[in-house]
Amino acid sequence: MTPDTYRNAGAFGAWLAAMRGVLKGERPADVPCDGCVGCCVSSYAIALRPGDQAALAAVPAIHLRIPVGGGLAFMAHREDGTCPMLEAGRCAIYADRPQTCRDYDCRIYAATGLLPDGERPVIRERVLEWRFDFANGEEQRQQAALRRAAAFIQAHAASFPVAMRAHSAAAAAVLAVKTWSLFAHEKGDEATAPSPDEQVRRVLEAARAFDTA
Repeated sequence: MTPDTYRNAGAFGAWLAAMRGVLKGERPADVPCDGCVGCCVSSYAIALRPGDQAALAAVPAIHLRIPVGGGLAFMAHREDGTCPMLEAGRCAIYADRPQTCRDYDCRIYAATGLLPDGERPVIRERVLEWRFDFANGEEQRQQAALRRAAAFIQAHAASFPVAMRAHSAAAAAVLAVKTWSLFAHEKGDEATAPSPDEQVRRVLEAARAFDTA
């Protein structure tokens, strides 16, 4: 990777605030995709939420998965890993795309220092290309805290409820964005940091507060 292949991810502080807004359901993600369709060709099964009725109606039956006994329907990918709504490199239902697609922002991996789960080379390449701008030292400290949060969550994934899927890079990154401020200590402060079990408890508590605010 050389500087001429880097992609501008934008101002870190603005991105972090916006991403927290996305996770609160206050706004869609605004990603400078620049023609990239990595998330559309990477074997993702897309959950169809109650508000995704237009997308649900458009999904071919062969690619629709409805769980027995209830739960969210899913849009399955084609055998080659592409989204069934991807036609000639473009989303055929972009205006009515599922909320999951509206919320997706692969910069969350670059921000947290993680890489996507599974074999997703197109997204992995883009993640490695992203570079954020930092307006000041405070924004750099925020990213450092965010990365500490993500690393902690993955290292202690077994201590989190199974339903949180903390072992997953995607879930760990989202949880880190919600709770990064718990890790805003400076290097060298480890002696006064809480025990891992106590920090897990604090992360769970902060995540619940974020989700219900």
